[in-house]
Amino acid sequence: MGFSVLMATYGRDNPAYLAEALESLVHQTVLPDEVILVEDGPLGMALREVIEAYRSRLPLLSVVMPGNVGLARALNEGLGAAHHELVARFDSDDVADPERFARQLAAFAEGGVDVLGGWALEIDSAGVPGRLRRMPLSHVEILASLWACPLIHPTVMYRREAILALGGYRTHLRRSEDYDLWFRCAKAGLRFANLPEALIRHRFDASSHLRHAFRDALERALTGYRGAALIGLPVWKRLACFVPLLRSMLPMALRHPVYRLLSRFDPRRGA
Repeated sequence: MGFSVLMATYGRDNPAYLAEALESLVHQTVLPDEVILVEDGPLGMALREVIEAYRSRLPLLSVVMPGNVGLARALNEGLGAAHHELVARFDSDDVADPERFARQLAAFAEGGVDVLGGWALEIDSAGVPGRLRRMPLSHVEILASLWACPLIHPTVMYRREAILALGGYRTHLRRSEDYDLWFRCAKAGLRFANLPEALIRHRFDASSHLRHAFRDALERALTGYRGAALIGLPVWKRLACFVPLLRSMLPMALRHPVYRLLSRFDPRRGA
């Protein structure tokens, strides 16, 4: 079963992280048939050198954007360029487990799923392991907690035609393009699942909160509220979408400790 990997990179990405991400694809037990790498605007020499170094080791297909267009549009361009029905999302600063694609392909071969994610092991900027992000596993559990975004975007593999039929990612969204997409997938009747294992090592530490500005948190809260209403979730779940917005209003020094505290009560934790 052929499949594509969909990634995007832009000028501020860390070249060492990108190299580590691509290296993890080289060591997959089932290699991708193509790696769609959307170059979202001009890249510096260091990033360019990393990409060129992997052209002989991976089936890289670059989709070059003349200017920075943002992640949602970049991913849409990459989806349009993909040649395979199954597409695996992956971020340019994460590390894939060697068995990631083998396990996801096996699950798709069994049938009954359109959007398949998994767990993720958080790592800091130096690669030191942290919390294991567990997610609910079954379609029913995922639907019930969709307001909390129980799918980790860079772990997801999905059916390309199903996503394109929904119009792909909405390009007016800066930080919540995946969150919005999952609600539309649910409304369209697509089937979800998560695998009960860490498919990636996902970079997330105290510095990650610097990327979450108030306006992005507001966008995400509104996206969640509208999406939860779209699929008929209870009012309390719609209102709970605003909890991360409240966290974004805290002083920076408090955001990560509060994130850790609230993670104990995370409704997505699963088994």
